[in-house]
Amino acid sequence: MKNINHELFLHNFETMNYKQTIAALFTLVLFSCGSSNEQTEKTSTMQEQTQQTAEEAGKYKNVAFDSKKDLVCGMPVTAGVSDTVHYKEKVYGFCSKDCKDEFVKNPSAFIAEK
Repeated sequence: MKNINHELFLHNFETMNYKQTIAALFTLVLFSCGSSNEQTEKTSTMQEQTQQTAEEAGKYKNVAFDSKKDLVCGMPVTAGVSDTVHYKEKVYGFCSKDCKDEFVKNPSAFIAEK
């Protein structure tokens, strides 16, 4: 009797373990398939942003800026310009709209620091 209960216990344990393993594998496959689509979407978005940045950089390649650096963050203008400001008959380049917006709030303060 003791031997039969032990064998029955082992059989139930093995069956339960097998079912849990199958369920875990199914769950893993289900979630990995969904993340593939998300990764494809992220890659596509990053490629579009890179293309837009390249187009923006080319837009200002023939402009002679009056400062070699973004006056707000200090980044070299040669690294890329995404926006410009005309102030007192001079052209200033900025790496981002945020830097441009900060400059516009008080241009004379940033030019004085130059």
